[in-house]
Amino acid sequence: YTHFIKEVVPIAEELGIRIGIHPDDPPAPELAGVTRCIFSSFDGYRRAMEIANSPNVGLCLCCGCWLEGGKLMGRDVIETIRYFGKQGKIFKVHLRNVNAPMPHFVETFLDDGYFDMYQIVRALREVDFRGCIIADHVPGMVGGRYAAFAYAIAYMKALKERADAELGKG
Repeated sequence: YTHFIKEVVPIAEELGIRIGIHPDDPPAPELAGVTRCIFSSFDGYRRAMEIANSPNVGLCLCCGCWLEGGKLMGRDVIETIRYFGKQGKIFKVHLRNVNAPMPHFVETFLDDGYFDMYQIVRALREVDFRGCIIADHVPGMVGGRYAAFAYAIAYMKALKERADAELGKG
């Protein structure tokens, strides 16, 4: 990572490209015998940002991965949003819920997992997040994939409207 990021940062800065780093999915310290040491925890992300030392390198915050990791992440997703969001380091968000942290989890609809997704959207609005939020890995449903994405996007819109109303934004 260090070699790669040091090579690409000057080019990204020159061209105005932002690099959003996605967490390991799932964020396990080891997968199939391969050590995964940097994008599987809060401290790993903090270190990655220190190494990059660039306004053009930030997070693609995958909430689903963060929720999959649970306590292994070192900080919960709300603390992570507050820490990196206040620095303007969250470039994009993948909004996804799961039924439980690892080792056994199932991806769910936003309103059906173990985490209250409203808390995530509210925290993003509190730190004035201005990037994009993507409906991520929707479960299958009657009506197919497009119906599942339509449901997720409508739910996300409702969460944002609620947060904006409560925070006096909009």
